[in-house]
Amino acid sequence: MDSSDPYSVDPADIEPIGATIAVAFTGAAIGLVGAAVSFVAVDLGVALVGVGVVVALSSPLAYVRMKRLRGE
Repeated sequence: MDSSDPYSVDPADIEPIGATIAVAFTGAAIGLVGAAVSFVAVDLGVALVGVGVVVALSSPLAYVRMKRLRGE
């Protein structure tokens, strides 16, 4: 990392498993927000839960994609 920011992350530093975890965590966070919103606005909450599930289930695809990009 040549950046002056000690907390910056170079894309080459992210391992395929890290990408999988990041995508799954993002999907889970969206789903939890959707569950909380569903108490106020049912349609929006259900839509967010659905999007969260789709994002979380796409984490295996992210893993395969990252491995292909890295040539493994």
